[in-house]
Amino acid sequence: MKRFLSFLTALALGVSIFIAPTSIFADSKTAGATNLPDHITLTWTQDPTTTQTITWRTDTAVNSGQVQYGKDPSLKDAKTIDATAQKFSSDLGDMNIHSATLTGLEPGTKYYYRVGYGSNFSSIYSFTTEAKDTNSFKFLIFGDSQSGIATDPQYGPWKTTIQNAYKANKDAKFFINVGDLVEIGQMYAHWNNWFDAAKGVIDTIPEMPVEGNHETYQSANYNSGKPKDFVNLFPVPQNGPDGLKGQVYSFDYGNAHIVMLNSQEDEEESVSGDILEAQKAWLDKDLSSTNKTWKIIFFHKTPYYNKATRSNEQIKAAFQPIIDKYHVDVVFNGHDHGYSRTYPIKNDQYVKSPADGTVYVVTGRSGNKYYPDLSQKVWDAFFYDPQDQPSYIVATINGNTLTIKAVKQDGTPIDTYSITKNPDGTETDSPETVVPTKFNATMLTIYGNMLQQPFMPSNPKQINGKWYVPARAFMQYLGSNVDWNANGTINITYGKTQANIAIGSTTAQLNGKKLAISDAIVSDNGLTWISADDLKALFGFNYKYDSNTNMLMFVK
Repeated sequence: MKRFLSFLTALALGVSIFIAPTSIFADSKTAGATNLPDHITLTWTQDPTTTQTITWRTDTAVNSGQVQYGKDPSLKDAKTIDATAQKFSSDLGDMNIHSATLTGLEPGTKYYYRVGYGSNFSSIYSFTTEAKDTNSFKFLIFGDSQSGIATDPQYGPWKTTIQNAYKANKDAKFFINVGDLVEIGQMYAHWNNWFDAAKGVIDTIPEMPVEGNHETYQSANYNSGKPKDFVNLFPVPQNGPDGLKGQVYSFDYGNAHIVMLNSQEDEEESVSGDILEAQKAWLDKDLSSTNKTWKIIFFHKTPYYNKATRSNEQIKAAFQPIIDKYHVDVVFNGHDHGYSRTYPIKNDQYVKSPADGTVYVVTGRSGNKYYPDLSQKVWDAFFYDPQDQPSYIVATINGNTLTIKAVKQDGTPIDTYSITKNPDGTETDSPETVVPTKFNATMLTIYGNMLQQPFMPSNPKQINGKWYVPARAFMQYLGSNVDWNANGTINITYGKTQANIAIGSTTAQLNGKKLAISDAIVSDNGLTWISADDLKALFGFNYKYDSNTNMLMFVK
């Protein structure tokens, strides 16, 4: 239900539709595969210095495939390797997915290749292997590229974003999509148009994708299951935990160790079990085994989010202790379609240096969809709401310096941030982190937003050592009502939950049933105050007091 409501909100309020020329899109009523190879895709399944995995599709009449490759642009004296072919059934029909991994390649070398069989070969493309012992390279990061509407697979904005990004960064070695590549993962019209938009880039530099919640969706009804299209279309290292191979993996490039996790607990629990628990031991072992200078993690859903009332506390609780244990440098997320960068964080608290914590980056949007309810949260050192146009990130590693540059689709810079690891073990960043100072008065935050109520106090207060907050201000922020009755009771409605509470009573009626509450509602100077403990009991809001900033923080 939570996913469905989020979809309805996005559809009604938050989708930017780009009407693109239909000629750039494949026929959305058929699979579109022919005897000629298309959807030619580079990924890595093994060592990027000496191997390259190449994948493409044809119709089911073509059961064989080959890669011809060599250093000569004309493929004179080219080597040939056979590909494997696997029948793949989509909602639009069957096709064959062909894949081959070239091995024994020379590091730092440009190769030319074409794929096909018999008289049906593709054009000639090229790729370049990772240079030996490189500690200087660039890669591109794209937030959600989805179309925004299940029945309208428009990927014109995604095409402009990826093409502009690569044109401006021809030295990029690979790119990463941080989940929600397409709107409906098992509706192949979306993949047809996504691949068409990425042509010219995805066949030249490898794509190392992250799974998002939309990759799990099976139909226009947004019912979820295993992300079969995603797993079959993108061969990746099979080094993830059992049951999640192809969805969770890690690889090294240069002096960086890069990890892709799966945050889709809500969508996949019914078909895959507790996927967060399944990843914890694997992630601990994976990070303990690397000695790379940089540790970078990607997963889709945001522990430090931009949305007004959408948090992911379960994901934070699963991954953050391990992220802190091994001092991951940066975590990149998607899902919220905004761009934000936190202060360095450890144990869910701000720290003064990236040497002491992890910076979390929400990567913006590279496709159609945007939200109208994004905002800068109390943990954000930088925030940008990309409603005007999509954006992308250019990440550069130059030895002991990592630079993150966020750029609008048209090339306008948004944010630049860098971390440098110094020989003495310290780390410096630019712009330099300035941790927020402690507020003089206790401040109330809901979902990371500072509560602003011009006509009533927004500060919580303590009564007999317990926290109380102004009931009307709190519930109005959430779009809910607090009504007073003549008999001295109040009605609080939040979603499908309705509570009726008498002033001074320690019992409440919750959806018509009697419930004991720990603290009585208090009326003071014409205002009604409700305890933090009872907000948790009645409506499920967790809270914590942060002494470093003097903030009382609520989240559900």
